Amino acid sequence: MLLLFLSLMTVPPLPVRADNAAGGVGSYEERATAEQSTRSLFRRLEVASLVLILVAGGAAILWAVRRK
Repeated sequence: MLLLFLSLMTVPPLPVRADNAAGGVGSYEERATAEQSTRSLFRRLEVASLVLILVAGGAAILWAVRRK
């Protein structure tokens, strides 16, 4: 699980451009693509963190039940 989480964290960074920079012909499409990939990155990180929380919570509950 930790390796899965770390593999999601090593996604290459997106190229960043200032908001006031002059855009070319495809600037709208480039911004839309960058926004979509950023959203998918955050979605993957949210899923990975949820899985990590659930696994840690399950392990803690299992530990507490077996301890008694």
